[in-house]
Formats: sequence, C-alpha cells, structure tokens
Amino acid sequence: MQLDVKRLSALGEYFDRLVADGKVSGWTGMVSQHGEVKYASAGGMADIAGSAPMKTDSIFRAWSLSKAMTSVAFMTLVEKGLVSLNDPVADYLPSYGDLRVYRAGMAEAPITEGLLEPMRIWHLLTHTSGLGYGSHQSHAVDSLYVAAGYALGVPQGVDLAGATEAWGSFPLRFQPGTAWNYGVSTDVLGRISEIVSGKRLDVHLKESLFEPLGLKDTGFHVDPAQQHRYAEIYAHAEDGEGLNPLGIPADTEVPAFLSGGGGIYTSAEDYITFLGMLVNGGRIAGTSDYVVSPMTVESMRSNHLPGQAVLGSGYGHWPVPAINEVMKSVGFGLGFMTMQAPGESHLLTRAGEFSWLSASSSNFFVDPSTGVAALIVPQLFPSRTLPIMNRLRQFVYQSYR
Repeated sequence: MQLDVKRLSALGEYFDRLVADGKVSGWTGMVSQHGEVKYASAGGMADIAGSAPMKTDSIFRAWSLSKAMTSVAFMTLVEKGLVSLNDPVADYLPSYGDLRVYRAGMAEAPITEGLLEPMRIWHLLTHTSGLGYGSHQSHAVDSLYVAAGYALGVPQGVDLAGATEAWGSFPLRFQPGTAWNYGVSTDVLGRISEIVSGKRLDVHLKESLFEPLGLKDTGFHVDPAQQHRYAEIYAHAEDGEGLNPLGIPADTEVPAFLSGGGGIYTSAEDYITFLGMLVNGGRIAGTSDYVVSPMTVESMRSNHLPGQAVLGSGYGHWPVPAINEVMKSVGFGLGFMTMQAPGESHLLTRAGEFSWLSASSSNFFVDPSTGVAALIVPQLFPSRTLPIMNRLRQFVYQSYR
C-alpha cells in the first residue's frame, strides 16, 4: 500500500480547525513511509505571547515520547551482551533485591510483603515492575511518592541515581509481572543504562542513538542559541475559554536529573527520523548501518505481557480515556504499546501497529506492514483533553491506497 498524499491534507485541515477554534495553540505533523517523509506540515503558534509560529523544526518537550528513545538505546546494550532482559534488577541496583510490595492499608502505614519473584529488566521495559507515578494519585503508594517530593518530578538537586534509590524505598503497587502500571520504570532503566555503559545517560543516548541518526535538535537540554524555537505547552482555561501556557521554561543546560522517561527535547523532524529507523528494522536511512537489528525491533514491538495478555483484560489501567478506549485490544512490548486485535478497538488501525503518547498530547504510531510512521505534536496538556491519538490514525489510515 502507498500513501495518497493529497488525502493526508485532511490531517492539517482538522488541526487548523482546532487552532481556529482556540482548542490548540499550534501543531506540527509528519508522516513517512519506509523512512521517506511524505507529509510535513504545521499550523498555529509555538508561542502565542512571543508570536512564534509552529514549525516542523520547533523544539518541544518529548515528555513520555522519551521512553521509546531510552528503550531503543537500552537495547543496544542488550545486543552487546552487557545486560540481559531476564537479569534481576538487583544485579545492578542491589537495594532492589529487598523491595516490599503493597498488600493493603493506608499510605501512612501500609501492609506489605516481600518479593515472590525478583523484578527483572523486562519488567521495566514493559511497565510491569510495580513502580508507580506519584502524579496519578490512583493508589495508596502514589501518596508515598508525593510525600517524598516525587509527584511531577524529583526534589531539587536530586540526580538520577538518587531518585532511583528513593523509588526503591517505596512499596511496589504489585508483584512484578502480575499487572501493568505506568510509572518510573523507564527512568530506572535509564539508571541501569548508566551503570552498564559506564556513561551518563545523556552521553549514552547521544552516542548510541542521537548521533548515529543525525538528530541535531534532540537531547536533554536546549542549546541557548536555539531557545527561540522552543514550543510552549498550553492547557485549556478552567472556564473553557482560551488557552493558558504552562510556563515551563526549557532547560538550557544539562539538568541534574536525567529522565529517560520524560526529559528529552526534540523536534518533529528529528523524531520522524527516529521512527523511520524503526520502520526500517533498525537501519539508518540512506546507509547500511543499523542502530539495532531487525530482530530486536521485531521483539520490541511484540507483546511481552505474560500469557499474551491485553491491557483491557484487567491486567492494567491507564487514567487517560484515549487509551482506555483501545486497552481491550492492545498489549505492551519493550517500550511500546502494541495493537493485537484491531476489530475490538473500533478504530482505524492494524494488527502489529506500535505506538505511544505523551502528557502534552504528542503521539506517534508505526505500521510495520506498510512502513508508515506518523507523528502529531499539538502541545496540549493533558493528553485526555481531545481525542488526538485516535484522530491521527483516522487521517493517516484513510490515506492508504
């Protein structure tokens, strides 16, 4: 199948309407096939106050889109034999050998039990580790994260090593491998990357992923000379009228806390290049070089949940309606959500599609059967505000010919 580029114009028309209606400030979208960009467009403003238009090379906070990059970079260490997916996490973080697991009770005095099986590397990649996010506030354990200063980030001055040790002091939400929950698993994976590679996380990702792909605007901070290209994130005003900026400034120097789960900055042009590499089975476009092997990519996009479970079977919950709609049809691989049963999703999608999204509504999907990758960056917080993830699929899949 090929993309009908003319029909992809419907994507831009839809997001331009959202801009005109005051529902998003600006957007950029890109679609490629076999690594070749077929559609690239943008509209609205990256910064309303600064009168800066959104462009395909605007720099944005990847937030949770960072997880896919960190996961792929980690797999380069697996390919080198420096670490194995079945290794206990405690082999690299000894304190994780004494983890406790929540059973019942209030956060102030939880009843816990010991591990029945060790937390393993694959649990981190699949979000089945039992680690949480304090910001979700959907479990008693979340309150412990918040009380210690780990709600939307980490306490001032805490680095990745310190945060990882702190998270290991909290009870897990469940025994590893028995459920799925979105949390700090990828950040812990980033810390293990540092230990295994002997390099800081930013250096490891730069050398194993960013530089080989030629990603010029991707990293853990924004070059001060490029700060004018930084796209603000907006939220709907409480009264429903207009948009308010979150006012989160870009890091212009490497931060103390290197978050593999949400700390990367990038552009749509850089990120679609990353996705094109995945479409091409790990091969860098225009070369015979590979970031990771085709077999590694195939494994990463396969469902690794025990018993081939799907998230909607009671195995997991995600507090975002856009994902809850498709949970009954998706599994989870090594860093990606994976489509298992398209007919049960009631969306335009295909078996084998893999994807992810961020809190600012940026999201992507990759269809390996046709070599298509698609990315939308609307810079709207939170991601549940509009059905952007589903709309991206509608406009791209309807363009197949």
